[in-house]
Amino acid sequence: MKKKRNLFRPFAAALALALLLAGCGNGDADGSAAPGASTEPSQSAGADGRKVFRFGQAPYGDTLDMQISTGSASAAIADEITESLLRFDDDNNEEVVLLTDFPTVSEDGTVYSFELKQGVKFTNGTELTARDVKFTFERMFTPATGAKSFSYFNMIVGAKDMLDGKATELAGIEIQDDYHFTITLEYAFAPFVKNLGTSYADIFPEDACTQAGDSWGIDANLVGTGPYKFQSNDPNTEAVLVKNEDYHGGEVKLDEIHVIYYSDTTTKLLAYENGDIDACDLPAAQLSQYKDAYSDQITAYYPLGTCFLSLNLDIAPMNDVRVRQAISLAVNREELVEYVLDGAGIPATTYLNPSIPGHDDSLPVYEYNVERARQLLAEAGYPDGVTIEGGMVRQAEQTLATAIQGYLAEVGINFVFDTVDNATWSSERATGKLPFTFITWNALYADADFQVYNYFYGANSGRQSVNYSNPEFDRLMDDARSDTDESHRAELYKQADKFLSDTDMVCVSLYYPQFQFLAKPYVKNMKVGNLIYHLWNIDIDLDAQAAFNG
Repeated sequence: MKKKRNLFRPFAAALALALLLAGCGNGDADGSAAPGASTEPSQSAGADGRKVFRFGQAPYGDTLDMQISTGSASAAIADEITESLLRFDDDNNEEVVLLTDFPTVSEDGTVYSFELKQGVKFTNGTELTARDVKFTFERMFTPATGAKSFSYFNMIVGAKDMLDGKATELAGIEIQDDYHFTITLEYAFAPFVKNLGTSYADIFPEDACTQAGDSWGIDANLVGTGPYKFQSNDPNTEAVLVKNEDYHGGEVKLDEIHVIYYSDTTTKLLAYENGDIDACDLPAAQLSQYKDAYSDQITAYYPLGTCFLSLNLDIAPMNDVRVRQAISLAVNREELVEYVLDGAGIPATTYLNPSIPGHDDSLPVYEYNVERARQLLAEAGYPDGVTIEGGMVRQAEQTLATAIQGYLAEVGINFVFDTVDNATWSSERATGKLPFTFITWNALYADADFQVYNYFYGANSGRQSVNYSNPEFDRLMDDARSDTDESHRAELYKQADKFLSDTDMVCVSLYYPQFQFLAKPYVKNMKVGNLIYHLWNIDIDLDAQAAFNG
């Protein structure tokens, strides 16, 4: 049953107005500049015939060492310079980079055999060999490194011994010669090849990285095999990357990339309007301001994530599945996306993102049914309604939480939450005792293990303040992790997702987010497959740039 409520529209309009007033102005539809924005475009970066792309983004933080950083802002820069053995393109397909082909795998799924491309050089002139690969992973598991994403690779034989300080060499990587090596796992782990395609597996040159020591990844101290190399990097202002003339992957289209750092969205978007940058992301909160005047410069994309209301199944009344079902039935997801998100999302049909194998494409949007929600609450012992309190949300989710609060009030649920800073939120969630929160859980690549296992698997769900325990669900996850048949894995994940999204209603999935970016008409081939802006395919049409800049 679907039912539109007129009373919600004024509320949504008020939220939209609040977002409009809080954001920066984009100028009127007739092209007049926003207050504070110059009407004079900056000098064309391509005026001298060189192709220069200027990208605006938030500062990346402390390091570009992707063994230590987990941020997409860091990866957007580092991935132009350092490369992994494999990578995901902007259609989320994995492709070979430093290898001649995908690795071959033993029948039991534990031994992977690799062949490196010959003649690949780091930008310091040294040739990539299997020794650099082994060094990179040994550095990852050396406790002094402080690597943050080693868990994606700690199934390699010997990894745990290194992490525990019992070994200084990684037993699971054996080198046959400069271009051939094997990696042996402790157990079959189907997503391993996909993990090798992430930024966390970028390969470093042993000599340069060792010599740099603690300064590796700091400022411009980063060397790789990628299409670009550093000319300079001031983490407070901008990074300048120049073409790697000896790139093993073929022609590099741009002469320079300038990544300009902006600490706030308003300044960044005004810089875009003024012509000081050629592209930047456009947050959903500012979409309504820009979608008319800049409609031809906005590109939407859908990352591999799901926004949901995360519930703690150990705490009443969320420990009753009927209450969880009532919460879900109280939310009109189509209305939520249209009026609160200004269309920047897809109403959820299940937990798994539609681009992830295992998503059930036959399912409709979750039902909206106020009467049935009230009935379920009464069956659960709350005929006069119930208060759900103690939850925490971050500032970014406050508008969403307020909208959900309005929906739940209609069925008799008094939904009470506090808005806290990120550090407090993370700390409280990790205790396992946070009653509820909102989160968008994104996968790095299109695999259900990444989107499901770390959050809902029994041994992991406690530190997410979910506390879900279902042996059948865990068995499906275990089987899927070791199964090398991708179609069968997808079927197992579909069954597991039914537990999350229907049978046990572990969380209340709301929508699949839409993200978007702004790019000038002369910027070619700009595309985002997931969370990271990869700039290696971008080109500049110099004639179109000259015409655009007048």
